[in-house]
Amino acid sequence: MPKEQYTIRIDEHLLEKTKIIASKQVRSINNQFEFFVTRGIELYEKENGEINLSEE
Repeated sequence: MPKEQYTIRIDEHLLEKTKIIASKQVRSINNQFEFFVTRGIELYEKENGEINLSEE
């Protein structure tokens, strides 16, 4: 699946903490954000059911 570029605004403290986590996980900051989003979606779907993209 092709990846899209997206600009976000984020609190400076959250960004700095993300940089530290990314460094410890040997990920780029972008890959760390993608990991966080993936985990967030997994948790959401676990609680609320799978999101069916064909219905949206």
